[in-house]
Amino acid sequence: MIASMQRLGMAMVSVDDATGSKVRAVLDSWEATWNAADMTAMWRLAIDDVHWINIVGMHWRGKAEVKAAFQAYFDLMFKGRSAKLDEVESVEALPGGAVVAVVRWSMGGFRQPDGVMRPPGKDRMSLVMVPRGDGLAIAHVANITIDPAAAQFDPIKH
Repeated sequence: MIASMQRLGMAMVSVDDATGSKVRAVLDSWEATWNAADMTAMWRLAIDDVHWINIVGMHWRGKAEVKAAFQAYFDLMFKGRSAKLDEVESVEALPGGAVVAVVRWSMGGFRQPDGVMRPPGKDRMSLVMVPRGDGLAIAHVANITIDPAAAQFDPIKH
């Protein structure tokens, strides 16, 4: 199981191959829809009651609110900002067939609403995915920008 997960770009898992493939399918679809600026397809990946915490701590609840917030920010500053899935750091099984995944993204730079240019960087995203049909759907996300200056002082890694 671990060898097949590593082929899928996953570092640490406690789920079977089929579940790992479903996680990767959601993440690959997220990356493709972001890069295509296809907000309609992007939100087909989420449940109606999705919760989203963005990189600056805003908390949006429900698909309508999340879609509206994303569309506003996408139009304002994220259109053309690339996303590349770097690594699935872990996937852990939860009761009822749900999973929690921690993933790392490379994100293109963008101009913030205050006009300041934010350079390309790395984000870490924690996602809760729940069973839907034959696959998984996004139920909750917390997305955090990785601070490279702070990362050098991680007491576990260094």
